[in-house]
Amino acid sequence: MKRIAQGLLALSLALATPAAGLAKDNAGVTPLQAAPAALRADAAYLLLRTSKAKSGLFAIQHVLLRIPTAQEMDDYRAARKRACDRTLPDLTRKAKDGKVPGVDAFEFDYAGKANSFVVDSGKFLEDGDMRTILFEVPPGTYILYGSTLGGRGLATCNCLGTVSFGARSGVITDIGSLYVDEAHRPSPIAHLEDNLGPSMFQYGLVLGQALVPPDAAALHGLAREPARFEVVGAYYEPGASVINRLAPIPGILGYDRGRAVDLRTGQPGH
Repeated sequence: MKRIAQGLLALSLALATPAAGLAKDNAGVTPLQAAPAALRADAAYLLLRTSKAKSGLFAIQHVLLRIPTAQEMDDYRAARKRACDRTLPDLTRKAKDGKVPGVDAFEFDYAGKANSFVVDSGKFLEDGDMRTILFEVPPGTYILYGSTLGGRGLATCNCLGTVSFGARSGVITDIGSLYVDEAHRPSPIAHLEDNLGPSMFQYGLVLGQALVPPDAAALHGLAREPARFEVVGAYYEPGASVINRLAPIPGILGYDRGRAVDLRTGQPGH
């Protein structure tokens, strides 16, 4: 089941939000457990390395989100209107003070194509202290959106600041190394921010993420290009249990009084 919510992200698009069945969503993403002999011209590829943190029995996993195309948004809006029209008589009957929610505020389970997915660390290209993962994905702009516990909903979103990057057709885009762990206790991952501390647990389980940009090495003879990161400022995500921010990235992402800033330009994130 997927849920669409209004979000203030990038161009204020309505975004498909990771929900309880996030790991089962059809986002057009295929994890590759062997390097392809050749790259498809109609697909993009994402390469990353990820840490293998757990919280109890559940793996802590990253969530990536692709900004929807104009056609996907049109399809979603049409489906939302059809669903709203079908339930309008019942909504009218149950409305308090005669106030019926309009179509823009109507929430429903959307059966269309998803635009978010979980980085399943169990499906990898190479094992090691950091697992190397390669995905075949739809081309587009992706956002390091947050983290989840075993794919069971969006546990923490990077609502206070993160980065986006483009993925071009026929190209392997190297994101670099992604780290994730619980933020309320000391972590062996030095790249994560550690200024939250144990008091944060009283508000729920907060997860923290960090990104280390890639170097320029090749992958099994296949050319790749490093991701070009853009800073994303604060946005609203009603589907997340708790919110946090991506850890600062030297030379790229910083924070000024809590506001995400592009360190290359000194400008706030979009």
